[in-house]
Amino acid sequence: MRLYGLIASALGVLSAADATDDAAKKDLAKFQGGWILISAERDGKKTPQEEAKKLTLAIQGNQFVLRKDSVVISEGRLTLDATKTPKEIDESITTGPNKGKTFLAIYEIDDEHHKICFAAAGKERPTAFSSTPGSGNLLQVWKREKK
Repeated sequence: MRLYGLIASALGVLSAADATDDAAKKDLAKFQGGWILISAERDGKKTPQEEAKKLTLAIQGNQFVLRKDSVVISEGRLTLDATKTPKEIDESITTGPNKGKTFLAIYEIDDEHHKICFAAAGKERPTAFSSTPGSGNLLQVWKREKK
């Protein structure tokens, strides 16, 4: 009888893992393509609109490239957990001034926009989409590039 209980438990864990993978794959598919930054706020201070518009993001698979005025400023890998509330994303930087660092964040995404809130490197993941003074959080809103 115990053996059947262990098998059922193992199958339950595998089913949960499959659901986690499926949710992450669906959201990762939504992230694919080009994005334009439409607003940003760090530590409670808004980024001027003319500066925000200079940033673009390209995502292919789980790889991203961040550019400012078409110059690559950062590259890395994304890891999503779409089963958490709010949804979680980790960005591991492979190129640029933050190479080797991982930034913990939360996100929301639909077909046209995504919102993401990052903690400073080495800090705990944000729990809300906010960037209050002293938090160190970076809150960004991106819009899908028109084809």
